[in-house]
Amino acid sequence: MNRLRGLGVPVALFLGVVVVALLSTTGPAAVERLAVTGLVNLVLVIGLYVFVGNSGVWSFGHMSFALVGGYVAGLLALAARLKDQLLPDAPELVRELTAPPFVAVLVGGLVAALVAAVVAVPLSRIGGLAAGLATVSLLIALSVVAAQWQSVTRGQKGLSSIPTSTTMWVALAWVLVALLSAWGYQRSSFGVRLRASKSDEVAASAAGISVSVQRGVAFVLSGFLTGIGGALFALQLGSINPDVFYLDATFLIITMLVLGGAASLTGAVTGSIVVSVLAEVLRRTEGGSLFGLDVPARPGLADVVLGVVLVMMLLRAPSGITGGRELGTPRRRNHARATVTGTGLEPISVAGAPSSPVPHREDRP
Repeated sequence: MNRLRGLGVPVALFLGVVVVALLSTTGPAAVERLAVTGLVNLVLVIGLYVFVGNSGVWSFGHMSFALVGGYVAGLLALAARLKDQLLPDAPELVRELTAPPFVAVLVGGLVAALVAAVVAVPLSRIGGLAAGLATVSLLIALSVVAAQWQSVTRGQKGLSSIPTSTTMWVALAWVLVALLSAWGYQRSSFGVRLRASKSDEVAASAAGISVSVQRGVAFVLSGFLTGIGGALFALQLGSINPDVFYLDATFLIITMLVLGGAASLTGAVTGSIVVSVLAEVLRRTEGGSLFGLDVPARPGLADVVLGVVLVMMLLRAPSGITGGRELGTPRRRNHARATVTGTGLEPISVAGAPSSPVPHREDRP
């Protein structure tokens, strides 16, 4: 019963997302397509949150897993006859192996998780700025591989003619999977141990917690969900190239997480919705239209405003819009301010989890 009651937060968040998504269907078809893109971005934000929100270690290269998931799903979704034309020099297995959309997305996430598992071995042993720089190196390396592996990825031209299958309902279904996965993880013994190390890594290690192992588990799950998001995007757009998940996408997803509140799942969802709406309004303004009115075109306005908003939020409310709290959690009087440097994300007391830095005896490994 306690576990069922504990699902109230992700279910409530999902219902809120469903309401926003359904409202978009009342407008033009273009608005609905943007809503689907917003849902895919939400999966990516949740994927990043699983690692960052629980470990307190920032990753600036998570879009590399989205790139892997997107290419794998795209290759599996392409018909064999099309791959013979587009990728004549690809290995026989790549040209002949096909899968339905659901399997393609799932395999894309699994391959991304496999890459994350390999990277997690050295990455989980470092933290702070060093970890962030290491993940950036991963993003650059995989982008270069995608741009140069002509026989499989077609280089800078990318994959095209991918059958599109990411609809509103498909995206919503995967958002629900991501929400339940992230919530279940942070309430599990793995999540509790990792959150304990966020406040005091030395004390957590002294309590018997293997911080590197816990970070590795979170990193792999995070890579899986991020790969799912990349796969959904490839099957929505119908094409993918090395630049799709690079610096612009990285900045957007991190902005969503920071503005909402990187220390809570509620913050991840809130930030994703707010930034998606704000970014669309700014893009329309860039093109000279705002709520049906003609305004002076301002190219580049969206990036500038989002950057300014991000800086102001870091200065005035580093814990984000939600203050690092989950839905329905009352504000604590001695609520410490969080930072986004090093491992300074604020620990959260979640239902069923200890609020102190060191877990209780029964939560120790």
